[in-house]
Amino acid sequence: MIPVIYKKPNFLDTLKYVLGKDDAAIVDTNMMGTRPDEFNQQFLNIKYTNKAVKRHCAHLIISIAHRPNYHEHLSNSQYSYVAREYLKDMGYLPKEESSVAATSQFVAVRHHDRNHEHLHIIASRIRLDGSLVNDSYDYFSSQVSTRRIAAELGLEVTPTTNEAVASKLEQEYGIITLTSPNRSKSIRAVNSKHKTPTSKEIIRQAIGEAIKDSPTVSTFIERLEENNIGVLPKMQGEELLGFTYIHNDVKIAGYQVYKPYSWNKLRSEYGIMYDPDKDKEVIQQAKAKAIARINSIILSNNDYLYSDKPTNSSTSDSNGDTDSNSKKLERTKVLNSNYPDQISTIQPKLEDKPTSEANKVKKKVQPHPKKQHPQQDISEENGLSAKQFLEEQSSPIPASVTLLT
Repeated sequence: MIPVIYKKPNFLDTLKYVLGKDDAAIVDTNMMGTRPDEFNQQFLNIKYTNKAVKRHCAHLIISIAHRPNYHEHLSNSQYSYVAREYLKDMGYLPKEESSVAATSQFVAVRHHDRNHEHLHIIASRIRLDGSLVNDSYDYFSSQVSTRRIAAELGLEVTPTTNEAVASKLEQEYGIITLTSPNRSKSIRAVNSKHKTPTSKEIIRQAIGEAIKDSPTVSTFIERLEENNIGVLPKMQGEELLGFTYIHNDVKIAGYQVYKPYSWNKLRSEYGIMYDPDKDKEVIQQAKAKAIARINSIILSNNDYLYSDKPTNSSTSDSNGDTDSNSKKLERTKVLNSNYPDQISTIQPKLEDKPTSEANKVKKKVQPHPKKQHPQQDISEENGLSAKQFLEEQSSPIPASVTLLT
């Protein structure tokens, strides 16, 4: 099984396409009706319970194997099972049948118009209770889910695109699967007409490539730098505590990229080897490059980092669907070449709180003019921009797959 995920701003066009095929067969739904307009109206009723979500429609496609001498087949009831299991794994349906409120509307439709069978699922990313389906690791979760279901139904278990997926399948389900040498871009990267991949996704993909043969720390760092990803090691004496990764103006810790990519997991599960004597030089060079990279971003903004009063900034699933607050900086410093291991010694100055006596006197203060700087994304799927860097420290599918639309 091969999964593909699209996220779209409306349901009707997708419904018309999926249900408009001559061979289309509805195999399962938790909604009423059979026509695109009937489903669309029900989707819209839930859409308005969470107006902050921009892409409400999830178009999920699952294909089974079809080659000249090998063709898999499932009945409609089996496709219904596939749809519900997949939606549970991806968070659209609750694991427990009693949790009705945590349910997303969906319709699952079987096609075989391209000489092979495949399943289209159109689902609301907003659940009945108004909550948003968490899709932070949907690319990885979808691979784990489809391989698990395929093994359960006796179908071919397709090679994964990442060592982390293969490891999870083996540890949690006892499923042995290969890792495809023909790695492709992530689902979001393939779906480029909607959105280019985020820095977090690019970093995550590069780490998956870099750890495939249990390398040394030096080799791991060099592979990431070859992919234009800065690596900032965090040290305590000679002890390596972990890594922070930098891409464009986004800085993000390993465990935030993907939990299995924390430093402890990189060592215990992927066999990355650290030797303080052999890796010392590469670590020092990587640290210097990372600091220079951060300074370059800061200097390009004239060394002054301003933000308006605490505002909400998109951080969730690269679609702007959830928020996080950013603090207000008055001024910050550029890191120097003697950057210490304990970054927390560099303190950006936060605005002073007014004293109680000052509060007694009401004054009209004219706003101080600020320099205008180009807007930057201050966060990206839990990643931080270079602006937030100092503040924080102070406190894929096989390449041969044809996408179905």
